Order: sequence, then structure tokens, then C-alpha cells
Amino acid sequence: MKPVARNSLLFALSFAVAALATHATAAAPLRVALTFDDSLKDHLLIAAPMLEERGWRGTFCIVTDWIGRDDSRLSWDDIRELVRRGHEIATHTKSHQNLVSLLEKEKGHEVEVRRQIFASADKIAAETGIAPRFLFTPFVQQNDTTARIARELGLRQAEGPRYNFGSNNCDRVATLVADLRANGIERADILTHGVSAADHGGWCPFADRESFRKHLDALAELERKGEIIVTDYDGMVSSCALKAQTWPRHGILSLSFDDTSFDQWEAALPLFAKYDARTTFFVNGTNRIDFMRKALDAGHEIGLHGFNHMDAVETVEERGEDWFWRTDIAPQLDALAAAGIPVSSYAYPNCVHTARTDEMFFSHGFSRVRGRDAAIPNPNPYDPQGESLDQWRPVAETDWLFIPAADFLKARVVPNVIMGESYHTSIEDILRAIERAGWQGEALFVVSHGIEPDAKDISMKTEWLERILSSADDSGILVRGIR
Repeated sequence: MKPVARNSLLFALSFAVAALATHATAAAPLRVALTFDDSLKDHLLIAAPMLEERGWRGTFCIVTDWIGRDDSRLSWDDIRELVRRGHEIATHTKSHQNLVSLLEKEKGHEVEVRRQIFASADKIAAETGIAPRFLFTPFVQQNDTTARIARELGLRQAEGPRYNFGSNNCDRVATLVADLRANGIERADILTHGVSAADHGGWCPFADRESFRKHLDALAELERKGEIIVTDYDGMVSSCALKAQTWPRHGILSLSFDDTSFDQWEAALPLFAKYDARTTFFVNGTNRIDFMRKALDAGHEIGLHGFNHMDAVETVEERGEDWFWRTDIAPQLDALAAAGIPVSSYAYPNCVHTARTDEMFFSHGFSRVRGRDAAIPNPNPYDPQGESLDQWRPVAETDWLFIPAADFLKARVVPNVIMGESYHTSIEDILRAIERAGWQGEALFVVSHGIEPDAKDISMKTEWLERILSSADDSGILVRGIR
């Protein structure tokens, strides 16, 4: 028999009462996506840092012919940096053509429209390793035909309207939000082109950095009041399940899978797609580059788990950092780089880490590592024989496993809880933990290994995964990988 949380009923009841009370007194918060058009340099230099200060992600819409055109435009290194920092990249076509006008000019032919979309999306995927999911049409000129072409090319056409802000209306975002909520609108795309005329300008720019900051401050105040939830575009359009629910701000479920269960992971890709969810696959060795590319194309992330799955702490202590890096990290890192597989995160085998090993990875350019502080008791220790059930504690009540969602991008070392029968996983406890993250605006990091219907030992049952993804969708939680 699996252990049962003593306070689970009270825990769930408190959520229900709070949700009912909130729903009785306020309209649902507006889901707000912050989007940025035209590949401007200031999007990296000014916008991204200001978003990250508030724990937000932006969606940056790229015109690929404009990349590196002059000092006012992003370079591909800049765009890769945005990806590394967790922002979303979308296509804004190859050369910023009016797609509807192109269709009319071609009299029913679609060759140039397809080229504008495909060439841009393909270039972004080739340069960043991440296939864009959304098409933002220039001038918001789009119709059912452009939407169909986008679908056929593996993209989703962004929905209108888009509310552009700049120097002419920089102080009116609160008025817009009030109007949209009064009319029962559930979501809004808040668009920016130039974020500072005093820097690199762009179309309809804010006057300077301070003006743009005040615009974001106004949005932050609305979020603090529970009137909006700020997310990227993917998070906004994935939030339909919220409907009349009123979560003060979204939580994040960071889901990852370790080792080499490539066939099982590939079989689960349609399930992730069903719920528009992402994950990180932390791989050992250098096999199955084909799977890694397929996972990247589907929006997932590939991370390192070591060429030989060595215990980093033990090996560094016994043989030194250089030997460990040459033997277990460099061979895998070099092989994936040669195959065009970008990596920026590492998961410690056996979850053990120290400040010394963390700094080793950060000094080599890694942005995030995943591990557990060995000094803190694990709520569900590895216990295949059931000899330590007295040490089991509810995940939903283990505070150190949760961090504020606003700190998700800032945290360089993240904790985790592992799922599997050998950890005596209670799926109901995990679902309560997801509910907690949604209600309290927290991030929860869940790890497993394989995925199959009758999974044993340290792997996740397919039924568990579907229940987790469905619960996250119902709770307005973003399912992400580590990045």
C-alpha cells in the first residue's frame, strides 16, 4: 500500500474554498502574451532583461532576412541567447511581405507565400536547434488560406487582434486590460516593436528605456492585483482550459526524463503534443541523434546526463575536474554539437551535486543544472523493497521542491522529485503538488526515466503522464522542460 498524505483532504479543500471565494468576487484574469516584432537588437539588450527581472518570458518574432543586417538588428548569436534564456522564438516571415497581397498577386498560387513562411521557419530551426511553433504575419494580414498554409508547414498562425504599444499610447495598457475584461475577453497579445527610440528605435518605439519600463511596471501591477497573468504566446493560447477558473498567476511544471529510453520517449511524443506540453530529455551517450532531432523539432529540449552516467561529485573528488570533464562530458558535448544538437543544461546522475561541480558546469557555459541537496531528506527516497516507508513524505507538502514561478528563469540550480514505483510514487500526491503550484504560482520539477503502460522501478506509467498533463492543462500550468 502506498502512503497517504495526512493533510491531503484539508490541503485540497483549502484550494477549493479559495478558488470559489475568488471566483465569486472577480472576473477571470486576462492571459497576456508579450510579443516583439521585427528582430530589433533592443529586444535582447533592453526588453529581455526587463522581462526576466519580473520572471516573464517574451515571444520574439523574427524576420530572417533582417538578421544581422545592421547594428539595429539581432544577430543569430543574439537569437540563440534568447532561446538559451528561455524565451520563445516565432517566425515573422522571410522578408516581411504582406502575405494576403502576395496571394492576390499570385492569383491563387501559393509558392511565394509558402517560401516566405517555410524559409524563415527552416532558417530559425537550423540556427537555433528549436523549430518555431507560431507564424506572426506581417501587418497582421492573414486569412484562412495563410492559416492553412502555416498548418501544412507545421506552424500555427497567431490569432488577432494584436494590441501594439509604443510612444503614442505608452500609458494606456491598464485601460485596454479593463476594457477587454469588461467584455469577457480571455487573452490579449500585447505587441511591441521598438522599445527605445533613444537606442536603436524601430517602428513606433517607446521614447526611451524608462518609458518601456513604466509600461512593464503597469503590467506587473495588474498582475499583482490578479487582473492579468503574463506569459509568452504559447502559454497564452494553451490556457483555454482555464475558462472561468481564476488562478492568481500560473505555475510551472518542469518535466524531464533521464537516460536512454529513446523508443518509449518517441512513442510518447504524440501525448505531449496532445496537451501542447514540452519536456527535457537528459540523454546518456551519443546514440539516437535521429530521436534528438525529432524531439527538438517538436519543441522539446535535449540536455546532458553524461557520456557514461558518472557520479559527478564522487568522480571529481577522486580524479579531479579535468579528468571528469574530458571523460564524461566533453565526448558527449562535442558529438552533439557536431550533430547540431544544442545543449545548455545538465542533470546530475543520482541527483548529487556540490557548489564545486555546479561552478564547473557554469564556467563551461551551461545555464542550468538539476540536482538535489544531499543534506535535505528526500520526500520519496529510492526504496524498491519498501523498507523505508516511514521516511516517505507528501511531495505536495515538501516546500523545498517548489520555487516561485517568477524565479524560474533566474534559478541556475533546480531541485527535483523522481517518479517511479521504486520511489513509491503516489500519483494523487503528485497531482496535488501540481495543483499547489498552479494556485500558489510556483514551479515544480518532476523527473522520471522511461514511459510505458506497465512501467516498473524508476520509470513513469503512461497513465500517470496523461493524468499529469491533463491536470496541468486544467490548472492553467505551463508544462516546460528545464529551460
